[in-house]
Amino acid sequence: MRKEEKKKLKKLYFIIGIIIFFIIFVDQLTKVLVIHYGEITIISNSLILKANELNNGIYDETSRAVTILTNLVIVFIIFGIIKSNNQFVTNKTKILLSFALAGGISNIIDRICRGGVIEYIHITNFPAFNIADICIAIGWISFVAIFAAFSAKELTHKKQIKEKNK
Repeated sequence: MRKEEKKKLKKLYFIIGIIIFFIIFVDQLTKVLVIHYGEITIISNSLILKANELNNGIYDETSRAVTILTNLVIVFIIFGIIKSNNQFVTNKTKILLSFALAGGISNIIDRICRGGVIEYIHITNFPAFNIADICIAIGWISFVAIFAAFSAKELTHKKQIKEKNK
């Protein structure tokens, strides 16, 4: 790898690190504030922040450990994808996946430190969620969309080559 490419890669990883740190910081800070201040109404009867839901999704310590371990494996898989250098994983994909990585890490912090994930954003007629959940959704939905677009482009390219060879 050339010196210039290494420099660009270091810059990309620095940006990804900042994104991950910022998302984790904001999610954890928001959880602490909501726990401390209780219910905060943003939009009357429509958008309320309150930490009255602990989504542990578990029933005993063994299940909790398995959930944490599974989440860690997924985080390491995402990290591996971000660190990979191939034609399928562009810089944009890496940045978008860093959102899912940060959300996953923040929820793991909750599971380890609080016994479950704190869900505090309440919107009328919608399940409670948190900033980490939003970031996970953004990361994975973007990843799937990029992968689908890449796959469609590859199929079109292969079709064109096949037609050319006839």
